[in-house]
Amino acid sequence: SCSWCLRFGATVSLMSRLHKNSYTLQSDTAQLQRDNDYLRDSKADLEREVAELRPERDELRRELSSKRVASTELEAVAREKRVLEQHKNTLAVHIDDLESRIEQLTSAQKTQTPFPAMSLMDSERDYRARMDLDEVPDLETFASQLQHRIAKAEKYVELFYPIEDIRVLLGGLAMSQLHVFQGISGTGKTSLAKAFAKAMGGFCTDIAVQAGWRDRDDLLGHYNAFERRFYEKDCLQALYKAQTPRWEDTCNIILLDEMNLSRPEQYFAEFLSALEKNNPDERLISLSETLLSNAPAMLGEGRKIRVPANVWFIGTANHDETTNELADKTYDRAHVMTLPKQDKRFTIKPFEPANYSYRSLRKAFGKARAEHKEEVIKLLKDLTGDAFTEQLGSQFELGWGNRFEKQALDFIPVMLACGASSGEALDHLLATRIMRPGKVTGRYNVSAETLRNLKGALEEFWISADLAGDPRKSMELLEADIRRLDGRS
Repeated sequence: SCSWCLRFGATVSLMSRLHKNSYTLQSDTAQLQRDNDYLRDSKADLEREVAELRPERDELRRELSSKRVASTELEAVAREKRVLEQHKNTLAVHIDDLESRIEQLTSAQKTQTPFPAMSLMDSERDYRARMDLDEVPDLETFASQLQHRIAKAEKYVELFYPIEDIRVLLGGLAMSQLHVFQGISGTGKTSLAKAFAKAMGGFCTDIAVQAGWRDRDDLLGHYNAFERRFYEKDCLQALYKAQTPRWEDTCNIILLDEMNLSRPEQYFAEFLSALEKNNPDERLISLSETLLSNAPAMLGEGRKIRVPANVWFIGTANHDETTNELADKTYDRAHVMTLPKQDKRFTIKPFEPANYSYRSLRKAFGKARAEHKEEVIKLLKDLTGDAFTEQLGSQFELGWGNRFEKQALDFIPVMLACGASSGEALDHLLATRIMRPGKVTGRYNVSAETLRNLKGALEEFWISADLAGDPRKSMELLEADIRRLDGRS
């Protein structure tokens, strides 16, 4: 009974709990039902919102896609911009470099000289340094020494010129700055000019004359206005070189090799005019019509080259079918030497190399002129009043002009000082200035008898003037022309 009571109590208690739990479950179920209804309503609301947002989402997707494309394009543009900026920077560097180079070239052009070779001589040490020069001894001793110095001037060949030719050469140097060495090929015309310059310690500029030369530009060069540059030929450079401190007191030669391949009266005309001026400072040749900026220091007025007194022009002349005869204008202003084939050898005396002063040589010439001036004046006076001169005037229409008298006063005294006789000196002048072809000889309007009469008058003058020896050179020319007119070879 007690156990039943316990089981009954437990059953009642269990049923009570079940009833309570059932109530609770019902209450929870109702709550869950309400929650479920709420969620359904929320789901319906959300579905409506999703339906409403879906078009907006699609629009945003389309917009995003468009913006992605735009972003890609922007990135490409940005990359292109970076590349262009790099190119710009590179171009900027090149532009700066070009501007710098242009500025340098412009500055260089402003300071650039139109005469590069001559301007270099203004600053080059070899041209600016002076050197000690030797004094010329008395002319007779000097002529003898010069003969032997010329003989050994060239390295690989010995040159034998008779003392008579050396004396004539020195007399010619005193007489004129223009010389013509003529004779058959192989007689040593070119060699004498070069050897003389070496023996004197000066320079020799060798210029090969061309058959097509027509004016001074062929000899000096020309100015190119576009390039603002003067193309300086060797002759022009030599004229300037002779005025530099290194060479201004040396004896220098400009050699016109085969000068009569063209006509000196054309390409050398301005030189012929310049050399006629008594004042050496006025012997100027214009290189340009106007002043050239940054011209070399020693150009007169920035455009004129001076023909310095310490330069002699020596032209060699062959006479054949390829050459031109020199005009009287050239012959009258030049000292002419006819060189025969050299076959007289002598024992060469050794001398130490020397560098002779031009001023010293000119001083020796002046001394000789002062010492022998009266003697030469008397000789010319006797010649002027002689029957020989009368025949020259009446039969050949020739006379003694001022140029001949001046040349004789320069030439004959130096010949005498060198050891020659007055007859030898006068004979050379007569042969080269009066008896040469075109003057007395080589004419067709005079007879052989007229030439014989002139020859006799010359011989009589030689006796009356008490001149040593015979006028050999003049006589040879007269006798050869008499044979021509007589029809004899």
